[in-house]
Amino acid sequence: MRARKASGGREGELVRRAAKLRESVDRLLPRLTPECPTDRFDKLREALEEVRSARDDEGRLERFGRWGDPMVRAYAGLLKFYHKPELPGLLVARYPTGEIPFAPLSRATREAEIAVQYADDPARLLLGYLEWARKGFHFFATDSTLYCTGRDPTPPEEFRARQIANLPYRLEPGRGERNLDCVHLAKGDSVPFLAVDWTSAKTRFRVCPRCAKGDRHLLSSLSSRVGIPDPESAFSVSVSLNVECKRSRDCPHLRLPELPRGLRKRYAFGRMSDRELLEAYRTEAIGVLERSRDPIFVAEGVCYGPDRAAFIEVLAPTPEERSALDEVLPEVRGLFDIDEASASRALEKLWPQHADIIVRAIVPDPARASELVREARNAPGRVSELLHRAARASREREMLDSLPHYQSLSREAAFVDAVARAFRARGPRAAEKLVIERMPREGKERGLAFGILVALGRESAHHWQFTPTEQEFGRSLSVRAGPVLNAPAGAYHEALDTLLASAGVTDWGTRVTSASS
Repeated sequence: MRARKASGGREGELVRRAAKLRESVDRLLPRLTPECPTDRFDKLREALEEVRSARDDEGRLERFGRWGDPMVRAYAGLLKFYHKPELPGLLVARYPTGEIPFAPLSRATREAEIAVQYADDPARLLLGYLEWARKGFHFFATDSTLYCTGRDPTPPEEFRARQIANLPYRLEPGRGERNLDCVHLAKGDSVPFLAVDWTSAKTRFRVCPRCAKGDRHLLSSLSSRVGIPDPESAFSVSVSLNVECKRSRDCPHLRLPELPRGLRKRYAFGRMSDRELLEAYRTEAIGVLERSRDPIFVAEGVCYGPDRAAFIEVLAPTPEERSALDEVLPEVRGLFDIDEASASRALEKLWPQHADIIVRAIVPDPARASELVREARNAPGRVSELLHRAARASREREMLDSLPHYQSLSREAAFVDAVARAFRARGPRAAEKLVIERMPREGKERGLAFGILVALGRESAHHWQFTPTEQEFGRSLSVRAGPVLNAPAGAYHEALDTLLASAGVTDWGTRVTSASS
């Protein structure tokens, strides 16, 4: 508590408040609910009324200000000040909610002085009844009313609604009758959460790390404006990783410690925010899990323990993703936790330490694998997309390697062979594009080109680019162009030879190798 110089405005404000309390003591007394016994409050009202009856007798007010209930003494001091409004130096009381200046006008406690001097503020009037609360009474301050429920801890519905409306988070009914949850928990996301259980209000408030703020404190938001015998038991705090265990009772998640006492106390005293408490507990819990000798696989809040096969299955991997996961996951030790049950998320987490193994599981060529790893590190993107491209490139290379290889190809043979390989590697659109790009202005390639377009079913889009003679020639070749595009690799050479012979192209090249040989 420290001193502060009083101002003229402060004196005038205190005089106005004293004038109101000269008329009635009602502002100094809480509203009693039906559960609250009235005898002690009747005695307090009687003592306050006796002081009010002496409001114009400074001598009696001086005597009332020296003994009796602290509220009575503070009331007498304020009424005496009304006659001679000369303030001593103000004192400043510090509370978790902030500083409150008050004038020491009697021999009452600072809480009683503040309660009387700010009687029109229920939250500050509450301070005058803290000693009553320690002896078993329950008080709740809304913006307009201080309630007392006696020894019944159940808050008035108006107060409960006020506290919920003023929370720093938007909460909604969640899963479970008592839960008010942040949006992610309400829709069933399996994410960690901080919970404050308000037992007497039969409500539990929960927020996840995505919603928790670094400058907010859920416990104090709920417990502010409350005067009760045992706040620690009325508002219990817990943190959970919120993981569903698919394994047996041996799952390490089931043996995680509760919120450590040190963290609980620091949070209760307002030294940690909601987000800081969640992060601190998660760090401790992960430390415990990391010490497991077996791997612990967790996806989207579900723990599969060391069951790697079940974990991979739930990720729904593509064939290339499965190959990479089968290769890398046996290397994992301790906790492996991803927030989304997808193979791409798992591979993204594995990538920094296992990039080489991941790519080589898809690309057997070491030189090409190293090239892809460098490419991904220079221009990082989604690992699954890289693997998809790598797998497609490997399949294309494998398919092309299965076809015969040639040397000294004629122009016509080189044209048809290039288009056929594009079709087999990248599909009809790639083949169509290559036909148009490589088609010369004259020569047999134009008839072959139209024949291939007919086989692709794309001749109508390019009809205008061919003469009637070229179209007629091409249609006659289309039946033989189809096998060049679609025949098995072992029949490719024969199909190509048949097509070129039909076009009048002989001695078109020399076969060098064949994957089938």
